[in-house]
Amino acid sequence: MTDTIVREELPSVRAVRLAGGRRVWIRPIRPDDADRLQGYVRGLSGGSRYNRFLGALNELSPAELARATRTDDPHRLALIAQGVIGGRCVVVGEARLAFDPDTASCEFALSVADAWQGIGLGARLLSDLECRARMRGARRLFGDTLRTNLGLQRLVRKAGFDLAAYPGDARLLQVAKELQPRGAAMPSDPPPARRLAA
Repeated sequence: MTDTIVREELPSVRAVRLAGGRRVWIRPIRPDDADRLQGYVRGLSGGSRYNRFLGALNELSPAELARATRTDDPHRLALIAQGVIGGRCVVVGEARLAFDPDTASCEFALSVADAWQGIGLGARLLSDLECRARMRGARRLFGDTLRTNLGLQRLVRKAGFDLAAYPGDARLLQVAKELQPRGAAMPSDPPPARRLAA
């Protein structure tokens, strides 16, 4: 399969126009995206990789890559955003959700390629994740970020998320947004358990 996006072949592809006229296509990840995703992760700057994975990392391990491209888990979702660079479709952003039906909450993580930051792609991915979390019945959307990741903090604040200290790790903040009207019965907050490493 080539890197060319064919709308008829991928009916879930959504075209989005960003600031400055750049266009991206957002779609669910597939198992055959493993090499594209690995190339994307390797192509991020060291700072962007550190922000996304909350620590030093050069590439995804084989196990992380397999987990990131799995499509058979109904409680996990991964999206990629592709843009055209030099006539080829390449991954320029990725976003993930993990739904916990016991707490009706979704954990999210996302990243955007360095050259595509600041033009609205992160906001589009976050909005898409929020919509998909609501569709799954989530009542809370949350994620973790480094205190030094001011870009993500600005993004989530603008989207209505609250920021709080992360229990047990002074490097981190937890960002969270209630997806139901205030006053609705909410499950107890989930423990800061797993982090979406991939």
